[in-house]
Amino acid sequence: MALSILQGLLVPKILGVEQYGYWQLFIFYQSYVGFFHLGLCDGLYLLRGGQRRSEIDKRSVNSQFVFGIFFQSLFALVIVAFALFGPQGPERSFVIFWTGVFLVIQNAATYLGYLFQAMNETKTFSYSSIVERLCFLVPLLFLLLTRTRSFEPYVLSYVFSSCCQLIYCLWHARDFLASGYEGWGKSAKDSAKSIQVGYKLLLSNIASMLILGVARAAIDQVWGIATFGKLSFALSMVNFFSAFVSQAAMVLFPALRQSSEREVAKFYGAARDAMVLLFPFAYVLYFPAIWLLGLWLPDYASSFIYFALLLPICVFDSKMDITCTTLFKVRREEKTLLYVNVAICALSTALTLLGALIIKSPLFIIGSVVVCLVVRSLWSEHHFNCELCVPAKGMSVAELFVTAAYLVAVLCLPSTVAFFVYAVIYLIYILVYRRQLKGLLSSVKRAVGK
Repeated sequence: MALSILQGLLVPKILGVEQYGYWQLFIFYQSYVGFFHLGLCDGLYLLRGGQRRSEIDKRSVNSQFVFGIFFQSLFALVIVAFALFGPQGPERSFVIFWTGVFLVIQNAATYLGYLFQAMNETKTFSYSSIVERLCFLVPLLFLLLTRTRSFEPYVLSYVFSSCCQLIYCLWHARDFLASGYEGWGKSAKDSAKSIQVGYKLLLSNIASMLILGVARAAIDQVWGIATFGKLSFALSMVNFFSAFVSQAAMVLFPALRQSSEREVAKFYGAARDAMVLLFPFAYVLYFPAIWLLGLWLPDYASSFIYFALLLPICVFDSKMDITCTTLFKVRREEKTLLYVNVAICALSTALTLLGALIIKSPLFIIGSVVVCLVVRSLWSEHHFNCELCVPAKGMSVAELFVTAAYLVAVLCLPSTVAFFVYAVIYLIYILVYRRQLKGLLSSVKRAVGK
């Protein structure tokens, strides 16, 4: 998270708004390369989750790895051909070309990363992420010190860092690589089985990403690369926390797969209540954050309104990731998760088209997307409240009120006044639920004591 913050604050300082927009366009495109493994990684994760390294069929896993690289290389060739011969301009062609190259490298690293997480070797996966970030940091610092204002070297450095991550993962999976290959027929059969299990989760992830992705693409097409860059900058500020939380959610999966229904319900209730109480504190941090960002990046001051509207994602989407999405996977309810994400994606797309074609307001589009994400989180939470027989305690309504109070304060009051108004509201919120907070703190103390 620290390295991501460093990247997010230094790169826009050097690049102009337009060049930063193309850099963010690459980051936007590369976030979708995971779709091209067709669910192979997700199937591996679900099928092998909770197994130890000594228990896994290494030969089958390695064969699927090789077969996956083969068919994903075909997708990459199509993307590269489109970049070379398509009608787009040189900057977009460059972005698309290196997205195609990145596809094969990153998905290979992702496959091995999912394998490590399925085996509960989360430190290995975490270290691979740190290697990737550090290997990007070294050329990044050079580019920043030389004040390189073209986005292309940043893209190449990013691809280089992914290569380093893959090499690290290959080294730690060398026993799998040495286990042999089963042949194309058996490899294709095993891969098809993994894809059959994982495709629902893949489609669910696609729908989840498109909830915001369709809005970003529409803003790029209607309002241009500069507005897209400013929106992406605001989103990158939010994603610092969301990316950190998503990693925590990945760590929880193999442990919860080995837990009883009672233990899962106990975890869900405690985690839900803790996040409902503590995550809205992020709204307090918004005010000092924009003051510091205004001093550091004055050219992006107009994007702070996007930041304000997007911040509830930290509260609701992070809560969704760490509890509900994790439990959908643990309880093998991928189909339910898929239906929820597709429905919310369809609603978000409709509201995006309304905002882009009729209302013609990027703020309406962003606000609509946030509302959709809040609805998804609340529905999923209600679903598990019922499934696991965990009482809601009325805290979700209070959380919605606190979020609405923050948005009204930000949009209607001067920044300093809004800060004090919301701080008082949050303090009252904590005082109202002080018993729940004390109970959670006591649980944490008991867990640490053990």
